[in-house]
Amino acid sequence: MPLPNLQLGTFVLNIELLVYVAAGMIGVLALRFRLREYADRARLVSDAWNAVFLWIAVWKASLLLLDPAAVVAHPLSLLFFSGGVKGIWLASASSLGFIFLRSYRKEGIRRSAAAATIWGAGMASAALLAHLVLSSSAGNLDYAGFIAAIILLAALLSPSPRRAAQALGTLLVAAMVVYTVLGPTTSRNVRSEQSAPDFELTDLNGNSVRLSDYRGKTIVMNFWATWCRVCQAEMPHVEKFYQNNKDGDIVVISVNATSQERSAAVVEKYAGVGGMSFPIALDPQGDVLKQYGVTAFPTTYIIDPSGKVKNRYLGAISYDDMTKAAKTRNS
Repeated sequence: MPLPNLQLGTFVLNIELLVYVAAGMIGVLALRFRLREYADRARLVSDAWNAVFLWIAVWKASLLLLDPAAVVAHPLSLLFFSGGVKGIWLASASSLGFIFLRSYRKEGIRRSAAAATIWGAGMASAALLAHLVLSSSAGNLDYAGFIAAIILLAALLSPSPRRAAQALGTLLVAAMVVYTVLGPTTSRNVRSEQSAPDFELTDLNGNSVRLSDYRGKTIVMNFWATWCRVCQAEMPHVEKFYQNNKDGDIVVISVNATSQERSAAVVEKYAGVGGMSFPIALDPQGDVLKQYGVTAFPTTYIIDPSGKVKNRYLGAISYDDMTKAAKTRNS
């Protein structure tokens, strides 16, 4: 699952992007520290900085490789989505290869491989720690990956086994302090395990849409508006998710912020032009927006079969991430 975004007023900041940039910087600092007495440190550190920018570029652009049809149809997808886990692996391989190839002729295979590995271990440690702290979906694999990365980093940064053990202890204590102070953000961002407020709206065809009618099914409830650029990029993902799950035990409830639209006719026209076949519930008074505290778009809630809110996602959520969230809550 994606990391939770940060809401500032009506704006949503992409925390995932900020985390990966910061993690890349940690990798650079780790390499800089290890090479502190090396004469040609500046060149290798400069390559590491370039690797950070390369990582971000490949990670974002990987969507074009993995889902070219979606990007061609909706170019804005490149701004709000990435290639997900596959994109992360592709970006990591590209950046590690870049650092190695930039220096192996002058530095040799051993030093070049060490430089790439130090940068990679530093970035991986920071990124995985952020995931453990910020994400409610972190699992055993994430913990194992973090421990492996932090052990590797400690070994590479230290000239002797004794120093490596000391460095590992220091890094683990620092990680525990960060995790304890910040903690998982689920309790702050989501009314976890609380009953989702019931409501009744009408859709574009005049049919009643009552949340409690779907008790017993997992609900993906998406709040959006036609004027929202991020929502425009997200709608094809919602449509694809709806088409692949409409006959199962997962329900899509799309709530339009009609109180912030010029008219319901604008919503109907937008849905027709965009080929949106999923039911769209109209919220003309903004009552449901207030019930759920929605002040930024898009916002997506995952509600379990018992009617309890399990998670909330600010900003665009991709088809793959919607599928993971819904399937996890439905298992």
